[in-house]
This record gives sequence, C-alpha cells and structure tokens, in this order.
Amino acid sequence: MRQKSKGIILAVIMCIIFLTAAGCKSKNTVNNTTTGDAAEVTSPQETDTTAKEDTEAPAESDTEPEETEAPETEAPETEAPETEPVATEAPTEAYVGAWTLLCEEPLNPTQSGYSELDTLVNNVISQVVTPDMNNYQKVWACYLYLVDNITYSRGMDANTGAYSSSDPATTPVEVLWATDLFNAGQGCCYNYSSAFVYLMRALGYDAHLVSGSVPKYGGGTTPHCWLYVNLRGKQYTFDPDLDMNFYTRDKNNGVAEEENSKERFFCIPVEDMSYFYKAETYHTN
Repeated sequence: MRQKSKGIILAVIMCIIFLTAAGCKSKNTVNNTTTGDAAEVTSPQETDTTAKEDTEAPAESDTEPEETEAPETEAPETEAPETEPVATEAPTEAYVGAWTLLCEEPLNPTQSGYSELDTLVNNVISQVVTPDMNNYQKVWACYLYLVDNITYSRGMDANTGAYSSSDPATTPVEVLWATDLFNAGQGCCYNYSSAFVYLMRALGYDAHLVSGSVPKYGGGTTPHCWLYVNLRGKQYTFDPDLDMNFYTRDKNNGVAEEENSKERFFCIPVEDMSYFYKAETYHTN
C-alpha cells in the first residue's frame, strides 16, 4: 500500500515537473518572438522624425539651374521721317510766289538818267546787296531798307525837291520824290514808292508808279502812292510805305512778328488788291 502511494506521489511529482518544464518552454518562445519584433519597430518619435524626413523638400543641388531669360524682343527701329533740309535762303511759305516770280523774271537793269538819283540808288544797292544773293533776296533787301531805315514824314511831298540838288523846274517829280527820300532819310508814300521804283529798275525789273487813294481809318479815303511790277505778263503790287506803317503800328502795340508783318503789300497780284487801291494816275517816269 505504501509502495503504491509512493508510486502515485512520484507520478504526480513527475507530472508537475513535466508541466513546469512545458510552461517554461512556452514562455521562452513568447519572449523570443517579442524581442525579434521590437528590433524592427521604431518608436512613435522616430516615426515622426522619419515622416518629416520623408516629406522634406529634396536638398538643393550644388548646381543651380540655369536661368531662362525671356527672349528679348527688340522694338522695331522707327526712323525719323526724312525731311529735306530747308535752305537758309529759302523763303517762308508766304514768299513762295514772290520768290519764284522774282527769281525767274528776265532782268534788264536801267538807270533814271539823273546822276544824283542814280548815285544814291546804286549806293543803297551796294550797301544791302551781296554777291551771294539771288534776285529775290536782292529785291527783299532793298524793300527792307526802306521799311527799316526810312522815317515816315507826312507831307514831305509838299516840299518836293527840298533835299535835292536837281532843278525842280526841269526834273520829274518822281525823281525828286526819290532823291529827297535818299538824301533826307525820311518821306511819305510818294517818296517811298518812287524810291523803290528806281531801286527795282536798277535791279532790272519793269516797275511803275501809281497814285490814287486808299481807305482810311474812320471811313472815307485818303490820297496814296504805290507801285506795280510786271512779272510774267501780270502786274504785282508793292507798297513799302504801307508795310512800314502797319509794321510800326503793330510793333508799338506789341503784336508785330518781325519779318512777317513787313510783307503784307509785297508782290501781291493787282487784281487781288482792287478792293483796296483806287488808281487815278499811272506815272510815266
């Protein structure tokens, strides 16, 4: 009985030992598996770091990309319009007609036949005319001489011959009018126009003196003297006395434009001025 009990006790002990050994083996297997997984899994902090590294922009390359500039589009060159240089001697547009007429007219220089007057006329021409001038410029220079240098004196015709050495009894009045102006440096319309007639003839133009009347300020008319020149078979009016008067009046009023207001009555077709000039006498000298 005792032996049987010992056998049972021994069997129980063996079972316990067997079960204990089996439990240890199972525990070791579980521990080994956990340890191996832990070597492959990172902590959340490491995961965040890795994630950040994965999402960061790639490091900049040592070689910067070449800048691609927009293609330069040059604006088309726009050249200034070619304009022919204006010659210094060319007239303004207002003078174009007179320029052509006076330059192209055949010339036939003549003298008055009165030595005193001819000497005075030639002196003025030699003073204002230069060899490089064309025919228009010569005429304009003589015209400006009268407009710019002669003083207006009303009633000079009342003392005709007072400034001349010529005999008034035998000398044409037109010659005396012109001589008085050149000697005295002053005159009225009769003196201005007569002087320019002889200047024009000395230059070679067919010039003629006219007297009559023109409108006056305040109404009515007033006696006046002017001239015309035959150019291309037509008559053209010149009136240095009126150009001087209008220029002086404009200048005193502050509205004169220098040269432009000196040629209102310079080389104007006679028919264009018929409303203004009323001719009465065509002088023959």
